[in-house]
Parts: sequence; structure tokens; C-alpha cells
Amino acid sequence: MNARLIEHDRRTAGTPDRALSRLAINRRDAILGAIALSAPELLRSADIRHSIPKVLEYVGRAVGVERVHLLQTQPSGRDARVVDHYLWNEVETPVPSVLRQPFSNLAEIGVDSWVPQLMRGETVMGDTRDFTPLARQFFERAGILSTITVPVFSEERWWGFIAFDACRKRRDWLPVEIDTLKILAELIGAAVTRQRHQQKLADASQIVENSPTVLFRLEPKEPFALSFLSQNIRQYGYDADALLASPGDWLRLFARADHAAILDSARSLASGKVDHSRMEFRLIRADGGMVWLEGQGHGLRDAAGKLVAVEGILLDVTERKHAAEKLRTLARSDALTALPNRVAFMDELQAAFAHAQRGGEGFAVLYLDLDHFKDVNDTLGHPKGDELLQLVAERLLRCVRVTDTVARFGGDEFAILQANVNDMTQIEALARKINAVLSAPIAIGGSQINATASIGVVPYRPDIGDAEAMMSKADLALYRAKAAGRNQHRFHDAALDEEVRDRVEIGRDLFRAVERGQLELVYQPQVKLGTGAIYGVEALLRWHHPERGLVPPSTFIPVAESNGAILPIGRWVIQQACRQLALWRAQGIMLSIAVNVSVAQFKFAGDVDRTVAAALAEHDLPTDALELELTETVLMETTQKYSASFDRLRALGVRLVIDDFGTGFSSLDYLRSFRVSRLKLSASFLEEVATNPDNAAIVRATINLGDALGIDVIAEGVCNVQQREFLIAAGCPLAQGHLFGAPQPADQIAALLRRQS
Repeated sequence: MNARLIEHDRRTAGTPDRALSRLAINRRDAILGAIALSAPELLRSADIRHSIPKVLEYVGRAVGVERVHLLQTQPSGRDARVVDHYLWNEVETPVPSVLRQPFSNLAEIGVDSWVPQLMRGETVMGDTRDFTPLARQFFERAGILSTITVPVFSEERWWGFIAFDACRKRRDWLPVEIDTLKILAELIGAAVTRQRHQQKLADASQIVENSPTVLFRLEPKEPFALSFLSQNIRQYGYDADALLASPGDWLRLFARADHAAILDSARSLASGKVDHSRMEFRLIRADGGMVWLEGQGHGLRDAAGKLVAVEGILLDVTERKHAAEKLRTLARSDALTALPNRVAFMDELQAAFAHAQRGGEGFAVLYLDLDHFKDVNDTLGHPKGDELLQLVAERLLRCVRVTDTVARFGGDEFAILQANVNDMTQIEALARKINAVLSAPIAIGGSQINATASIGVVPYRPDIGDAEAMMSKADLALYRAKAAGRNQHRFHDAALDEEVRDRVEIGRDLFRAVERGQLELVYQPQVKLGTGAIYGVEALLRWHHPERGLVPPSTFIPVAESNGAILPIGRWVIQQACRQLALWRAQGIMLSIAVNVSVAQFKFAGDVDRTVAAALAEHDLPTDALELELTETVLMETTQKYSASFDRLRALGVRLVIDDFGTGFSSLDYLRSFRVSRLKLSASFLEEVATNPDNAAIVRATINLGDALGIDVIAEGVCNVQQREFLIAAGCPLAQGHLFGAPQPADQIAALLRRQS
């Protein structure tokens, strides 16, 4: 079995990204809705074969796949014989001929190796390119790109499986989707079990003797004395003959709170107000336990139409009630931490709003996420990240009162509803307490983790419209806390709203900046420290806004990365840098140009390599004339999530430079594996290099590391002679900074080089 066909473990698939967390919530809610529609179809149907097509359609559309199968199988050694095959296929996706021809066993299509896993209750999923040759041939002929298969059990025995096929595009399955699909499989198994019982008990005597369905008959007048009761009432610990000996005492078998409704139903049947009745109530077992029954009754009349009895059946619906309760609980709780989820939290928040608007006590919302949580997942793995989230949940619960609500929204986001507070000092005290409690070291698997948090705080005010508006303000306050340096809290205020409007305007204008000619590249010289000769330049982006003037990159680059404007801007930068290289080379100026690349350029498009290749080819440039600078964080995320694009970029032959080396999660493995051309030493280490021994040691160690690996080191931010002399003494070969020249337009760089020559 290919390694990509594995049993899912939610603790190895954490998703810290906020957008991914929201996607997981939306997918789970859609599937739960489909299961809610499917439950009555399956559990109340006289023949589930008529219900299955509709159920497959409900779930297929909710999951967002093009095809769903339900196969009943019969194990045979390591293979399994196909007993029955149900198929739902989206109308827009034609059914291929290979699926119109029934197959008799799983070995015919090359998936017999799945049988042991499915029989153990394991979910099998994967990209069909990774399957065995025979299986891959079958799935390719069926037009399937990726699939997930969830086993179905009936009476603790493997019955078959339900499979979901993605045919238009390859699909990654989120942990919460897989958990929810397992609930669907349990529901189908329960329906199969119920169907089997009904088939086994087709004979009337068997129904009476063996069925969980209890038959009863009552006299047509109050007190509705018991006149018949099937012997299978013994399954609840009672003897039918003993109950018939005291025919007026039958009501004591049921929960007292249900007595009135039971009698009202019997009266309605006896009076002729209704012909049939159906209701649910609780029966107290002889051992004191409780079960849920569904009573279906009708009036029995003679040939003259006279009522002679009230009779009916009692069905045990305890399992169905528990399944429904489980669904309700799942829909309102977080699977990892058992905290309420966003849906439950928003209900509590809306109730707090209504209470406060009626003159009740005030409240506050504290919205937080963990600082640098992604780094924990990337360095320690997702299981440790999940364990950290569970421990954070426990610490948050210890910070609050029983009247407060702590919820997890997904990923590393949590929210707290602090109830019954009107004093700002109480709100401030809770925020400080959370910061202090979370910042205490947490021991996980031999590692010490400092899980600090940034918190946005919003007290209730009558002018806040509703719960959603309050959460929006909390999100803004959280962003403000992060921008202020993290591990702290910030209150929402009016200035935040203005800041958001400003970011929206900047984002809108950014999309038009390229076409309106508002962008410019300036170039900062890069020199050889031994001679002072310029060997290359770094291209730096400037935005000349018609109203705002010169907008700093620190202001507009984060906006561009978040709204996708980085794509046209990034393509323009690469194209402009290559065009300038060609112009300089035509003038006899041989330089290299370094261009910064953002992870968003991989995330939103994944075609950075194609953009680079096209620009180099258009201007007839060698690949080593262009350098791409990536920070350590960008390099880590790119190689983990967008490896295909990154591999093509490496194969192209452009130089790769690690920017701000030493400030992220440095990895010698990256230096070895990715053929890095240069390490760019962060300017932060040079600020006190002459006075701070630690900074000096880091700089020397980095230079020695580069020398040992045959990788050039370039120091950026060199602004005085003392720093230059230190670098020369330490053996650093390359540098850039204001000491050698500020960022300048292209023509000034050309003039500078002419003077140098």
C-alpha cells in the first residue's frame, strides 16, 4: 500500500492557518447538514435501498465531490466480493463506461490491499497517481483524481464502505471532514442493522417474539386498561403476564413527565379526534435505566365502525436519539479541545447582547490567538501542536469564572465571553491574567514552549450593532495587539476602524498601481568588501501614490500579500528587473540583480518559476544574472506547501539567497539541500557588532559557516566604517548598506559604475 493511503489521525493534521480553519468549519457544517437530512431517510425507511440514492446525493453535494459510491461487500481472504453497488453521479459529470460494467470483487480493480485496513475500521484516502498500477489504471479510466473511502460496520462486522471521488480537481481531506464522514458511516451502519432486523422478523410470530418492537392493546375508555402486551417487553426487564395481571398500572413504566402527553394521545384516539398518533417518550427499565420509545397508535374498530380498542407498537429509538444528540453536540463543540465552537460561542454572545440591551449586566469579548503557533507545528510537528492547543484550552479555563465562556474558533484562535462585568478594571485584569498564564513555559515531549498570545478586547457598548459587529471589532483589536509586538492585549477604539478603512483603500489602489505607472524600482549597490567594487544591486520597490505621496513598502507590502495584489506587482518587479539588466548589459555594465520573493506569490499563484523563466527568455539573459531573495520563513513554508513550484525554480538555475539569515528557524538541511548561493546576514546583528559580544559572535559564526559550506555571505545594513572594518576582519566577502550607497534610480547606478571604472 502506498504511504499516501493511510488511516487519518486528526492529531497529525492540524491546521493553524485561519483561512484553512474557516474552510474546515464550513465543510463540516455542510456535511452535518446533509447527515441531518439523511438520518430520517435511513432510520425511518421501510426499505433503505430506496433511501440510499437520495442520501448519497445529499452527502455528495455537501462534500463537494462529483461521485459517491456505497458498496456492500463480503470478505473472502484478503479480497472482498461485491454484493451490491449504489452510485450517485453529479449530472454534469458523465458516468464512464468502466463504472457501467459491474465488477464482482475488489481485486478486479486493484484495491484488494485495502480490505485489511477497511476491516480494521481505517479510512483509506489518497491521490490516484500514487496507487498500484492496476488500481491507477482503473481510477484513471473512471476519471478519478483523488478519493476517500470510509468503512461501514453493522453489528460490529464490516459491511462495506462509502467512497467519495473527486474528478475535476485533486482534493485534500481536512481532519474535521473525515471525522464527520465517519459519523455518516455509523448512521448507514445503524440503518443497515435496523433493516436486517426487519427482514429477519418478517414472520409475525418472529416479530412478536424476537423484535425489539413491542405490541400493545388498551381498552377504549379511561383508564385505558392494558388488554394485550407482547412477551418481548422482557427486554426491558418486565414480564408481560405480570403487567396484564394489573392492567391499570402500566403508566408507571414511563417517566412521570411524559404521563400527561401519553394520556392525551390515548384520549385523542379514543374520541376519534385522530386516527393515528406518533410520539416519543421515556420508558424506565426494571433496572432503573432509561430508554426512548416511539409509540405509534391507532383506533381499532369493528365492522360497524365502533371503537373496540386502542392498539399500536412501541419502537426503541434510543440509538437514534443518542445519535441526534451526538450530532447536536458535534455541531456546537470543538473536536480537539472539547470547548464550545464558534457557532455555540456566537449563540452565547447574542444572548448576552439581548440581556444587556434589556438593561442587564454588561460583558466583554476577548479574542486571542497564539503568537508564532505555526513555528511550533513546523518545528515540533502537528501532534505536538495539537497537544499545545489542548493545554492552552485548559489554562484558559483556569483563568475564567464558571459564568464565562471559553471557545475555540479553529486553528490557534480562541474567544472568551466575560459575563456580568461593567468595570473596565475587571476586563483589564482578565486580559493581563491570560497573558501571564499563557506565557509560562509549557513542557511537551521534552521541549519547553512559551505559548504567548495576542488579545483583542471589546467591552459591550450600546452602539455596537450585534454579535458579528462585536467580533469584527475584536478581530481589529487583535490585529492591533500583534502589530504592537505580540504577547499583549489591546482594546478596540475608533482609530482601528479608520485604520481598516485606510488598509482597504490602499488595497484597492494597489491593484491599479502597475497599470497607472505608479511603481518604481530603485537599486542599492552590493560591493565586494576587499575592493569596494560594485558587483550587483538589490532591486527595491517604491510606490508613488498620487495623493499619499511615497508610500513605504512596510505599509503596502503586507496589504498586497493579504489581498493578492502581490501577484501583478511581483510579476512587474521581475519583468522590470530583467528589462533593466538587459539595458545595462547593452551598455557594457555587467551586474546581477537581487529581487525579493514573497510566500504569497507561491500561495496565490504557484507560477513564480514560469514568470522568472519568461522574463529571462524575453530579455535573453543568463539565469545566474537574477537572484531571488527568500527569508528563512518563506523558504520553509514554500518548500513544505508549494514544493513543485519551488523545485521548478531551482531547476531553472537562478541564484537563491536566504534573506535575514539568523532571524528565523535556520536549518543546515536547507543550506545543503537547496543549493543556496548566498546568505544575507540580517542588519539587526550589525547594529551593535562593535559593542555587543553576542552580536559579534553570531556574525563571525555565520561567516565561518558560509565559508565552510562554500556559500558567500553578504552583510546588509552596513552604515559606518567600524562595521565595515569588523566585517573585513571577520572575513565577510560582500556587503551592502548606506555606507556604499543608498537605493538609487537606474541611471544613477549606471553613472556610479562609470565613475568606478
